This record gives sequence, C-alpha cells and structure tokens, in this order.
Amino acid sequence: MSAPTLVYEDDALKIYWNEDSGYYLSEWQPVFRKGAVLKRAYQACLDAARARPGAIWLADASKMAVIDQADQIWVADWFFPEFVRAGARYQASVIPEKEVGKMSAFKAVERAQKAGELMITAHASRAEAEAAIRAWREKRGDD
Repeated sequence: MSAPTLVYEDDALKIYWNEDSGYYLSEWQPVFRKGAVLKRAYQACLDAARARPGAIWLADASKMAVIDQADQIWVADWFFPEFVRAGARYQASVIPEKEVGKMSAFKAVERAQKAGELMITAHASRAEAEAAIRAWREKRGDD
C-alpha cells in the first residue's frame, strides 16, 4: 500500500491523491482565510478535479474554520458548479467539529446540493467518509 501523494499545500488546505483507493483527500486546515486567499485553495481543488475527471473526493473539513458569508455564496454559486464542470460527481465530507464551522459549511453545501449534479454526503469521521466512498462505488459497480 502506497502513501497518498501530496498534490497541493498551503496554510488553508492540503490535497492528496490516494492511488490505492482512487480518491482525492482535501484536508482543510484550522485557519481563517477569506477572499482571494481562500479562493486560491478552492482553485487548487478545481485544478486537481480537472487532472482526474470523475475522481471521488473525501473532503476532511473537521478542522476547518468558519467561512465568511460572502465566500459561502461564492463557494455555492461559483465553485461547486465549476467543480461539477471539472468532473466531480461525489464528495464524502467530514463535517467541521466547531459549531460555527458547521453552520458556514452547511450553508455553502446546501446551496450547492440544489443544483443536483454533485452528490455530497456528510460524515462525523474520516473512517465514515471512507466507508461511504466504498458504498458509493459498490452501488455504482465501480472497482
């Protein structure tokens, strides 16, 4: 079993490609970022999604800080549609531990889910999210 490959890192986000399990892992860090700085991290997700269209994502937001209200709208209205255009179809998300982080993350995801092209499931732990990825693959007949 090989170690995941780091494909992007800044102070807000680390993205790994897990070759053995065939999914991206985005690890959101416990720092508050907004505007252009936060958008750079999301752009890295888009770049990775474009590199492997159709790849599954495990978004570990357990340590994520609050997302500014303007950025929540941008994530929902601009990022998620672009993420889908880049090929993303399923994301298993580990929810933020802090209540304020949960509230801001859920607002962005709720708006994105209304578009209906990206399935996002919420989980309390990374192990639960990994199990959800396996179940999603089994349901679809993916290897």
